Amino acid sequence: MSCRSGIPCRLRGAVSVALLAGMAGALLFGVDAGAQEVRVQGTTSLRYVEARPFVRDSLLMDEVGGTGFLRQAADGGVVRCVVGDRFCRGMRPGTVVATVPATQDLEMSAWGFGEGIRVHAQARGRSALGGSGDFWPRADDRFDLLSAYGELNRERYRIRAGRQWATSGLGFYNFDGLAALGRPWTGLSVEARLGRSLVRGLNEPRTGGALAAIDDLAPEEPGIMLSAEARFQPSPRLSLAALYHRDIRRDRAGLYSELAGGQGVFRWGSGSLEGSLEADLATGQLNEGLLRVRPPPLGPIAAAVTARRYRPYFELWTIWGAFSPVGFDEARVDLSRVVSSREVLVRARASYRRYHDPGTATSVGRFRHEGWGVGADAGWFPAGSWRIDGGYRLEVSYGSTRSEGHASVRRGLGDRGHLALHGLAFQRMYEFRLEEGIVIGAGAEGSISLSERSRIAGGLTSYRHLDRGVQAGMDWTQLRGNVRVEWTVGAEPGRTGTQEVAR
Repeated sequence: MSCRSGIPCRLRGAVSVALLAGMAGALLFGVDAGAQEVRVQGTTSLRYVEARPFVRDSLLMDEVGGTGFLRQAADGGVVRCVVGDRFCRGMRPGTVVATVPATQDLEMSAWGFGEGIRVHAQARGRSALGGSGDFWPRADDRFDLLSAYGELNRERYRIRAGRQWATSGLGFYNFDGLAALGRPWTGLSVEARLGRSLVRGLNEPRTGGALAAIDDLAPEEPGIMLSAEARFQPSPRLSLAALYHRDIRRDRAGLYSELAGGQGVFRWGSGSLEGSLEADLATGQLNEGLLRVRPPPLGPIAAAVTARRYRPYFELWTIWGAFSPVGFDEARVDLSRVVSSREVLVRARASYRRYHDPGTATSVGRFRHEGWGVGADAGWFPAGSWRIDGGYRLEVSYGSTRSEGHASVRRGLGDRGHLALHGLAFQRMYEFRLEEGIVIGAGAEGSISLSERSRIAGGLTSYRHLDRGVQAGMDWTQLRGNVRVEWTVGAEPGRTGTQEVAR
C-alpha cells in the first residue's frame, strides 16, 4: 500500500521512529534491564459537539427580487444570480448535526538504563463517533506519534535522538532527528538541532497525504531543518537568548523558511524590562518586535506597558504569503490590584492598534485602520473553598468588533476535585460579513479524584443564539459537552521502593 493512501503507512512510519528512539537509548547508551523504571500517563477525552453546517441551495430567479449578480432573498440570505440562468444559488444553514470526537493520549517515560539515560514517547489516537463524524477536523487521521526519542543527559551536555519538539521564541517545531545541548559553563547553554522537519500542528512530513489533502500546492520535497539556540544568563538580573532556524528542501533547490530572533530580560528589584525580535531572513521582513516594561508594584497595584510591532509570517512554500498580509503596531497597558487582604483580585487592560497600509483600494467601502480594546476581570475568594469570577472585554478592530462577558462560581472539594457553574455572552459584528444577534450560554463543570493518581473531569454548556435578524446566516445555537479521564501508572521519578500504580 502506498504511504499516501492511508493510516497503515503512517502507523508503520510512527512505529519505526519509536523503535529507532528506543534503540538509540538502548544500544547507544547501554541498557541495564534490571534497573529500568517506567511511568505512563494517559488521558482519555470524549466531547459532544453540535453544529449547523451550511448547505447549497437554489431559488428560481423570478422569486428573487432586485437586479445584479448579488441579490437578497426573502429570508435575508444573499444569493448569486447569473444572467441567462434560471436559478440563483447560495448557502443556507442546514439541519443540526452532532458528533463525539474521541482522543486517547499516552505519554511514556522510561529510565534506569544508566546515568542520565531516558526513553520518552507520546502518542495520540483519535476518532469521531456517531454518524456525522466526517465534519470533525482530522477525524480520519487515527494515529499520531507526537514524540519518541532517546535521551542522554549529563551535567555538561544533553543528546536526544528521535522525534521531538523544539520550543523557542521562533515557535514550536517538531522534527525527526538529533538535538545536542551543551553547557560549557554556568549560565550558558548552546543547542543545535538537525533532522527532517514536519508540518507544525500536523506531525506529518510536508510531502505526506495530510498536507496534500488540504493544500493543492503542497511541497514536492521533504524539508531538512537546521536550528541553533544560545542562552546566556550572566547574572540573576539579566538573561539573553539568540535563535536561528533554517528549513531547506531535501534536494537543496530552495528554502522553506529562514528565521532569526533574539530575546532579553533585565530585572531590577521587583520590576523588569523585556524585549524580543523575530525576523524573516528569506524576505527581509521584521515579523515581530516587542518591548515590555513592568515597573515595581506601587503598593497593591502592579502594571505592565507593552509596545509591539507585528506582521503575519508564512513559510515560503505556501501561496498565502504572496497576498502581503497586513500587520499592525500595538500599545497595551495591563493593571492589577489586590484588594481587601487578598480576597479580591482585579485586573484591567487597554490596548490600541494601528494597522499598516494594505497598499490596495476597495470598491465596497472604507474600512477602519485603527483598533482598540478594553477589558476587566475580577476574582473574589470569600472562603478557602469558594471562588467567584467575572469579566468583560470589548475589541473594535479592522474588519470586526467583538464584545463578550463571563461569570462563574467555583467550589473546591479539597483534594477530591471541584464543582463550578458558569455563564457567558458574546456578540460579534463583522464589517466584511454582517452577522447579527448575541449568543448566551450557561453550563456546569466538575472533577473528582478516583484515586491518588487518577481523576475524571467533565462539563456541559448550552448556547443559544438570540436576535439573529432576518438574514439567513450562522446559527450558534448548540450543545457542547466533554468528559476526560486522566490516569498515571508507574514510578515517580526520584522515588524508590514499590512502584505506585493507578487503582
